[in-house]
Amino acid sequence: MKELNVNFTPLIKKLEMSSRRGMFGHLTGEYRSAFKGRGLEFTGYRKYDPSDDASLIDWKASLRSKDLVVREMVDERNLEILFAFDVSSSMSFASGEKLKNEYAAELIATLAFAMVEGGDSVGLYMFTDRMVQFLPPNMGNRQYYFITRLLSDPMNYDGNFDFVKALTFMSKSVKANTIIIIVSDFIGLMDQKWEEIFKRMAARSEIIGIMIRDPSDDHLLTLGPVAVSDPFSPHEMLLDTTETADEFAKVAGQQKQHIKEVFRQTGSDIIELRTDQPFLNKVTSFLRQRTK
Repeated sequence: MKELNVNFTPLIKKLEMSSRRGMFGHLTGEYRSAFKGRGLEFTGYRKYDPSDDASLIDWKASLRSKDLVVREMVDERNLEILFAFDVSSSMSFASGEKLKNEYAAELIATLAFAMVEGGDSVGLYMFTDRMVQFLPPNMGNRQYYFITRLLSDPMNYDGNFDFVKALTFMSKSVKANTIIIIVSDFIGLMDQKWEEIFKRMAARSEIIGIMIRDPSDDHLLTLGPVAVSDPFSPHEMLLDTTETADEFAKVAGQQKQHIKEVFRQTGSDIIELRTDQPFLNKVTSFLRQRTK
């Protein structure tokens, strides 16, 4: 079984270099414009960059300056964002090079960097069937250091899964209007009570789901008889993957579709990411779609 290996040093160096070169602003801009109900204030113009949304071009100002310029807008107030990170045992799985929880941790570290760079408050809630860590939203580089330190600690990973407890904790401990980003594979949602709590939470906070999936979560490799185990128990069984692959894919697809439908019914958005595919472009496109 692959062991957890989360080392953010190379990632942070890459993010800092991108930030210094001005290559990271598009992600910061996309996420800030993606959240509903935030007032914007005009602060000035800057030269158009090919990565910018063309709809931001101010044509009258461009004619006056004889160069393409875009309007720069800032939020009238800072955002408060909480990452709710499922670190249960089903996330400690990989059929390829990267565990789901490694992939998710790198995703959170990248997005949190953009949010801190944008001057917003970011927090982290790590959960299994209990609260593992809770770092309330705050601003600044010191907060980012605390987030990456928690994400890189192997002791914060693995355990059973209880989404009802996680949602209940957040409904009591997280301030209204906090933007909650839930990062999970959403596997093991047996208790439908979560849907009721989720709907109540969505009425007071903006919620985004990021569903992290390994390719084998959706489609079994047809390897014949193999020993499989439940990530939440020590039990093992012999499974003939040739006979069960089609039914497995059908049930997995139905479960995913139901979860996505619950999100949509509450006006919440959800994106699915696979661990064998880079996340940055997909997340940026997803955020851009939310503004339309």
